[in-house]
Amino acid sequence: MEEEPWFRFERSRPQAAVRAEDVDPLARVASREPLAERLKRELRLMRLPDSVLRLALYLADDLDDRGYLAEPLDGIAKRLGAPLDDARAALAALQACDPPGIGAEDLVSCLLLQLRNEREPMRTLMAAIIRGHLGDVAEGRLDELAAQLSVSAAQVEEAVRRIRRLTPAPAIAAADDPVVPLMPDVVARKVEGVWTVEVTAWAAPRLELRAEYRRLMQSGEEEARRFVSARLKRAAWLTRAIERRRMTLQSVAEALVRHQEAYLERGAAAIRPLRLADIAEEIGVHESTVSRAVKDKILGSPQGLIPMERLFSVEVAPGWSQEAAKARLAEIVRAEDKASPLSDQAIANLLASEGCRLSRRAIAKYREALGIPNSFQRRR
Repeated sequence: MEEEPWFRFERSRPQAAVRAEDVDPLARVASREPLAERLKRELRLMRLPDSVLRLALYLADDLDDRGYLAEPLDGIAKRLGAPLDDARAALAALQACDPPGIGAEDLVSCLLLQLRNEREPMRTLMAAIIRGHLGDVAEGRLDELAAQLSVSAAQVEEAVRRIRRLTPAPAIAAADDPVVPLMPDVVARKVEGVWTVEVTAWAAPRLELRAEYRRLMQSGEEEARRFVSARLKRAAWLTRAIERRRMTLQSVAEALVRHQEAYLERGAAAIRPLRLADIAEEIGVHESTVSRAVKDKILGSPQGLIPMERLFSVEVAPGWSQEAAKARLAEIVRAEDKASPLSDQAIANLLASEGCRLSRRAIAKYREALGIPNSFQRRR
């Protein structure tokens, strides 16, 4: 018989590995088809008016890498000369497709769309938490949240458990890629002008000895006590390892926040060039330690949930990171005259006037990475 676990985590991240019997062998075959084509096929099966179907097919091609609308719906309708009511109907049709959450306009709407299969009253409670209390969930204030919502702590815990199953990036999930976790591992906030950084219990769980093993230690036979004692030593080692990991993550996060304060305050266009080696040297560890510390970790900040790896960016021009250059490129395109879109060379010239000298080829590469069409397609 398999030995029963002798300890449990108070909080644990959902396991990435799955059993062979849990895998649908046809799912991988289906995922090879591009998501946009799958969505279009589903849309064509709906009985939509031609004008709405054309808009819905356009929206299916206009999603970002998360599966969100790449631009506001009213802007799309205006640019295409379509009635806003038709655009809304097209978006509703797209959002009715699989995977749930596709076509959302932001994180909150993405999560709310995924509640369609939940039953009442749980759906109402989950929606209330998503709309206004994700920060409380991230910081573990579940008792206070229960009091605010006038429900029991058990109901809140169940709702939170279900929310953690949702994905903030349905397109990534549909592509069978790792999904960015919803709950932050580290929270950064500015309090009275000073940035504070805190590793959450989500990232650094506590070990707790199972009650039956406590009883064995107190009143069990000698052999049983030796068994539990040996495992307590292993638990102590594991506890120290978790604490070291927490301290490393804390140090790395504090250094990242010091370097990227401007980004946390003003957005992606303010990301500074930053290397793993810079942080490693500053806190006195090896680069690989920094890399492991930030891998798959999420920072909760005034800019939303940010993969910590995104805070590192190569320098493409003096004082300009690649991420900042991409963000500025996107801003330029959003502000351009839609009747006369800017060419890649014109965008390069504008960036050069701001001190970021990039070739036309680099502009084209960044534009394509951002999913921005060329000037001819933008005009159309």
